[in-house]
Amino acid sequence: MQTDLDLVIIGAGCAGLGLGVELAKFNNETPKTLLLESREEYQNDRTWCFWKGPNSVYSELISHQWTKLIVRFAKEEISCDCSFAPYQILPSSTFYDFAKQVIDQNSKLTLQMGNKVLKEPLYQEGWWHIETQFGPIRTKTVVDTRPKPYQFLKKTKLWQSFLGYEIESSRAIFDPSTAQLMDFFHANRKFIGFNYILPQTARKALIEFTVFADKPYLPDELKNQLDQSIREYLNGSDFKISRTESGIIPMGVPSVNLDQRYQNNQGYVHVGLTAGGARASTGYAFQRIQKWAVDCAQAIKHNGLPISHTVGSFLLTKMDDIFLNVIRNNPELGPTLFMHLFKKVKTKRLVRFLTDTGNILDYIAVVRALPVTPFLKVFFSDFNKNEQN
Repeated sequence: MQTDLDLVIIGAGCAGLGLGVELAKFNNETPKTLLLESREEYQNDRTWCFWKGPNSVYSELISHQWTKLIVRFAKEEISCDCSFAPYQILPSSTFYDFAKQVIDQNSKLTLQMGNKVLKEPLYQEGWWHIETQFGPIRTKTVVDTRPKPYQFLKKTKLWQSFLGYEIESSRAIFDPSTAQLMDFFHANRKFIGFNYILPQTARKALIEFTVFADKPYLPDELKNQLDQSIREYLNGSDFKISRTESGIIPMGVPSVNLDQRYQNNQGYVHVGLTAGGARASTGYAFQRIQKWAVDCAQAIKHNGLPISHTVGSFLLTKMDDIFLNVIRNNPELGPTLFMHLFKKVKTKRLVRFLTDTGNILDYIAVVRALPVTPFLKVFFSDFNKNEQN
């Protein structure tokens, strides 16, 4: 028997659950919504980090925060005081549990676990028809959070790939007030690599090896370097791995439509990491996606139609675009460029820039901190390409 709905959210992860939480706040005015999640159950499969700001959401759910950040390359180390905007960590399991509780309390919302979409949605006579494992449904609108197929991401400027272990050491070796944001691997032409260390107690930390490159790296390709890094940090101490996480984040996603079926229909939108949910130059996504969830819920309330991610300001978008092109073409410069940013830009300005809350003076400070030559080469190269087109 076919089910009729106002909205179907395909994929109940960071974006899907976030939108569900916002829709639940409308109580009786919540549209009749089904969240389809292919996973049978949620696991603590990732962590989200962000700087606490005046508009941050879910800060009350964090498990830990840091007031000091360190970046390191070779023998140089830079320490940043971020007590004005602590760097916070949110385990995915905490977010999943909270979102499920909120959604379950609203009768207009239904979360179905273990339910897969069998065919691509088909639009007919004002309805989107969706075949699922649990039977056919039709809906007026769709928010699709599924990753785009790789063929639509081939022109992505850069890929962020990471593998991390949450470890418990036999000795107290970590400083839980200090996070190591970037400890760079040696400069090379293949990728920008760095270790990311988030201590939560003196014995417990999440240690990740992260790569920025022109192609995705699988976890097996990162494992040897991560294992070596952990041995060096622990200096012979025994440890056990309590959890593993990995991921691949596109940085600088091309703006393309998946299919002509969706192009001219306002009732169907794509969102998430492969649809512009992450900040192009950093890969930070959680707060951006939750801001979208608020805006999308309001749009649905006001006119019944969901919205996708908004495009950032022209200036910020262009700065990110040029920066990505520079480090894509010159990955060996990456560690030095990032060190310049943290050394020459005041921490408050840099955090505002990284969290999309910067002003023109912050942008100027960032530009002035970076070496001119590689950026001018990319700028004029892009200019010439545009002239030819």
